[in-house]
Amino acid sequence: VGRYVKIIDEKGVVEGVCSFIDTMMYVICCLQVNQEQVYSSYKKLYAYQFQAIMTLNEILVSCLSGIWFGKVDDWAVYIDSALPNELRNINQDVSTEEMYYLYEDLTYVLSYSIIRGYKVGIGIPLNTVLKDMNTYMLGLWVSAEHDFGQAMNLWSFNSFKHNLESSLSSVTGYFLVSVFLSNIHSHFYCNETCDWFHCDPPLLSQCLLLYIS
Repeated sequence: VGRYVKIIDEKGVVEGVCSFIDTMMYVICCLQVNQEQVYSSYKKLYAYQFQAIMTLNEILVSCLSGIWFGKVDDWAVYIDSALPNELRNINQDVSTEEMYYLYEDLTYVLSYSIIRGYKVGIGIPLNTVLKDMNTYMLGLWVSAEHDFGQAMNLWSFNSFKHNLESSLSSVTGYFLVSVFLSNIHSHFYCNETCDWFHCDPPLLSQCLLLYIS
């Protein structure tokens, strides 16, 4: 974790950030029954949600949690995942200057150990420095979105929602297996995130041990 903090310190403008957090909406086919459970509140959009922490070596499943119904907001997912407790354990007996943080955009308001972009207040516009800081850190955070996109693009079956009917097959299992295979894919082939941060993924044997344990 300390290695990730050092790399982001060199690339970014915020100290103490070790990884990036994001939530993905996994769109599925409309169910014949219990539609209200997976309805996302967006028109004609039914989905499950997963939360993940992206590390700099593009290992998406560094902390993949789920499954939540589509209507659950990102902040509720964060609380329900018990991730705040894990972050408190990591930062236990650590001074404020040495604490580890996750970075997100503007979703996780007042969340423990989450740093987010600066927000415009009523009558308090952001100056140029803060705007530039938001833009730069957002560019780093987008790599988390890239990881989710890779899991979808490499295994394109995930993109055809009409084939993803949870009453007929384990659609959430498809996504979890896709993430697992995407992580293995990152060990064998170069990817933009690893190259940009100059952070090679761990050995495949080490990654597989995490799944076994």
